Order: sequence, then C-alpha cells, then structure tokens
Amino acid sequence: MGSLPDELHLEILNRLPPLPQVLARASVVCKTWRGVVNDPAFLRELHRKHRGPPATLGFFHNSDELPNRFVHAGNPASFALGSGDRRTDWQIVDCRHGRVLLSDGWDHRFLVWHPMTGERHLVRAKSLGMEEAPDENNQVGAALLCDCATGEDGQGQGMGCHASPFRVAVVFKNSQTNCMIASVFSSLSNQWSRQAELPLAWQVRSEPCITVGNILYQPLTDRGILAFDTDERSLATLQRPTRGNVRLLKVDGGVLGLAGVMGYELKLWALELDAETWVLRKTVDLREILPSLLTAPSPKTDPRFNHMPRVKIIGVAEEGDALFLWTMMGIFMLCVESMELNTVELKTVYPYAAFYLPAANTAM
Repeated sequence: MGSLPDELHLEILNRLPPLPQVLARASVVCKTWRGVVNDPAFLRELHRKHRGPPATLGFFHNSDELPNRFVHAGNPASFALGSGDRRTDWQIVDCRHGRVLLSDGWDHRFLVWHPMTGERHLVRAKSLGMEEAPDENNQVGAALLCDCATGEDGQGQGMGCHASPFRVAVVFKNSQTNCMIASVFSSLSNQWSRQAELPLAWQVRSEPCITVGNILYQPLTDRGILAFDTDERSLATLQRPTRGNVRLLKVDGGVLGLAGVMGYELKLWALELDAETWVLRKTVDLREILPSLLTAPSPKTDPRFNHMPRVKIIGVAEEGDALFLWTMMGIFMLCVESMELNTVELKTVYPYAAFYLPAANTAM
C-alpha cells in the first residue's frame, strides 16, 4: 500500500464512511493509512464532507490486571473517570453513542459518563428495591439509551449525544416475589418510570444486554431472553436457539441476532419476528480463518483458564458488526461480514465508539 501516491491514499480513505469500525480497520491496514486516519486535517475534512463528526473506537474493561480502563484501537486516547469517583465499586455495564454507563451495585447507583467531555450524571436507584450486593444469583441488567435526534440529511448530529437526553433501563429479579422487575430512568423527568413485573423462575445472567430499537434484550439462565419494551413498559420472554458460549447482537441493522461458538464452529442466528423463530444465517469453521487454533494449547493446561472453552465470545460491537474472541493465543476482533480477524490486546471488552476532533479542533 505504501507504494501508492499520497493523493491516491487520500482518495481511497475519503470515500470511506465515517463509522468507528471502518476507521479502526483502515488504521491497521498499513502505516500510511494509520497516519492518515490519525491526521486531524483528514478527520476535519471527513467531518465537513459527511456533516457529522469523525469517530474513534476503543474498548473499556473492568479488569484489574490492566493499568487503564480504556484501550484504544486506531486513535490514541486516555480517559480518567475523575479522582472523586476512583472506586473499585464502579463497574462498566454499557457503552453507547459516546457515553459510558457504570454501576455501583452496593449503593444502587448508576453513573452516566461522557469521556470526551467529562460530563457525568449520577442516577440513584435505591427506590427500585434492588437487593443488596448483586452476585451470581442476583444480577442486574442495565442499558444506556440515548435520545439524540438525527435527521435523514445528517443534520442534528452537531449537538452530540453529550447534549441530548438519555435514559437508563434496568431489569432485575426480586427473589421475594419471584418476579422480574424493569424500569426506565429519564434524564428529562429525573425520575424512574412505573415498574413492569413478570413472574419468572429464570435469573438474570451476568452478560451485557443489547438494545434493538426500543427493546432491551437481557440474557437469562436456562436459554431464556427477557425482552423489555422501554416505551410500552412491558416484559416478555423468548428462548435462545442454543445455550452456552453465546452473545446477543444486532444483525441487518435492526434485528435481534445471536452468535455462538461450539468448539471451533461459529454460528450466527437471526430472529424472524413474524414467525418468532430463529434462523441460522451463517456457519464458520474458525480453524479456516485462524489455522493456528489447531496447534494452540488447551485452556485446561493453564489453571487460570480451566473452565474456558477454546474460543470464547467476550464482546460484541454496538452495531453487531464485530465480535471479540478470546483464545489461548490472545484476543481477536472478528468482522462479521468479511470474516477478517485482527489482534486486540485486552482481556475484557465493552466496545466504545465516540465522536471527536483531535486537539487541533476541540469543538464537540
């Protein structure tokens, strides 16, 4: 790629959509492209051309083994929550549209944080009646919902998510009533909505939920999925097509999907809403795109990974177009459409996409 004239590199990159995942992939093609993608002048031109801000992509994590909570991919960035909130109690539970949602289960609080601006909003949830100290049998699912308005022509993006209203949706199990409880906090009213209840024996799994439209989907035990309509305040359930090493994701830009790895085989399903059935869309033998899996040591050879499968899904990008796979050889980002693999140096991931211009232009 480096043998092409500079103007051709720019011509190619200027035709890319300003999406986080696209810019991140372009930045690892070659040194020349990495330099262009990180150039403030290029990003400002991309901003002007597409009437919206350029993007950076990285990954937040809750691991104590890594010194920083944010690992960048593409454009370097460093975020600090702030000295007043540097507590081990805060756990990252969701990232959406440049904002990060953190939870403090002991004190029943949530923190909505925009790393690019430093803006923070504390949301107290004690009134919901959640039980103390969530554990494996008493999990809480939570999602951040942004209400930023964007017109078809791209107008409206300029206000940025940091200036738009937000909602926090929460689902949890009340062990005394044996009911699943759900509620939504609105930054406009500064209040929680009336609670929705559904008698249910299943428990909330300690896995991230996803949102498709106005529906929050939370994985449950025993192959269950809880569907919470955050507009209608209603609860329903459905079942996953398989159990075990799976993650919910978006497919086709607005359909609930599921990715699962069984041994070395990756399967991708989509939920057909009309028929309420799962349809298998794709099956991939991971050994064909990552041959070194055949010679990799078994996780059972290391006491730290005794209960890990050979390939484990540990994260899904916000739009469902990238999976993050743990192996004994490291972490890989797998692009769902192209089946392209890239190495990622981290252990626990909450994919984060945000919009910004580097130091040469600090306007949000």
